[in-house]
Amino acid sequence: LQQTILAESIAGDTTIGHTTAYSMVTETLSHYKMSDELSIARTIANELERIAVHIGDMAALCGDVAYQFGQVVCEALRTIIINTTQFWCGNRLGKGLIRPAGCNYQLTVNAVNEIMKNIQEVEERFLQITDRIFTLPSVLARFELIGIVTKKQAEMIGAVGMAARSSGLERDIRRSHQYLHYGKLSYEPVVLTKGDVLARALMRKNEFEKSVKLIKDLLSGIGAITNLPKPNYSLKFEPSSVAISLVEGWRGEICHCAVTDENGNLQHYKVKDPSLHNWLALALAVREQEISDFPLCNKSFNLSYSGNDL
Repeated sequence: LQQTILAESIAGDTTIGHTTAYSMVTETLSHYKMSDELSIARTIANELERIAVHIGDMAALCGDVAYQFGQVVCEALRTIIINTTQFWCGNRLGKGLIRPAGCNYQLTVNAVNEIMKNIQEVEERFLQITDRIFTLPSVLARFELIGIVTKKQAEMIGAVGMAARSSGLERDIRRSHQYLHYGKLSYEPVVLTKGDVLARALMRKNEFEKSVKLIKDLLSGIGAITNLPKPNYSLKFEPSSVAISLVEGWRGEICHCAVTDENGNLQHYKVKDPSLHNWLALALAVREQEISDFPLCNKSFNLSYSGNDL
């Protein structure tokens, strides 16, 4: 249990992403076969986390260009999403929701109805405010051609996730190394080419739409999932083995690697957060830019200090 709690504390805004990676790598070492129901529940949780952060980042971007209306609307919408996660598991960041070999929180009828109701409301309101954001000249003047990272630069530094896809580089674990329920959904990543702040902002809007549709597709017609197994914190690991799990967190590729000794105990465990790849993208983005562009470029990537400094 303590290892799981540590995993969900690696990067506070990616609680679900990192705990999913931890659970998957331990389940691989113990040859645990995940049920479709648990796979669906985890997929929904990961996409709720992605939606919440994308909306919050849009608020921050609006704040950095003094568009206060866009900022406060997005902040309010983010609150609805994280409160939805809290309704499901009791924690707005999803702590306690993802656990090895099971889940303590069923997707009850009430939980399903709450998720569907709230994402429908947030979808309508978020698309209204983003229509304003991306047609307002004062905002576009601060987003367009600011903080450009080219496709070649993204390739050279090994950029991942949104940072890569905003520069025309298709890197998305949901497509390249399908896990959970993404393979059955035939997920198609959003890829943009300009590599500027505008592209990274548009990426959030476009991924928001994909995530909402994905959740609706998964929840449509299932009614509820109430047969999720209880977590197992005593999984027996294969001796002298190596296991790797890959998860597409909202920032990008999360990698957890575990090595066991001859007795099946964890001998070495390594975590790689997408921030490790993408800090150099921020450094490239701010070259030859105005000082006032730094906060905007910084928020357009929104990287994790704790994720980088593991």
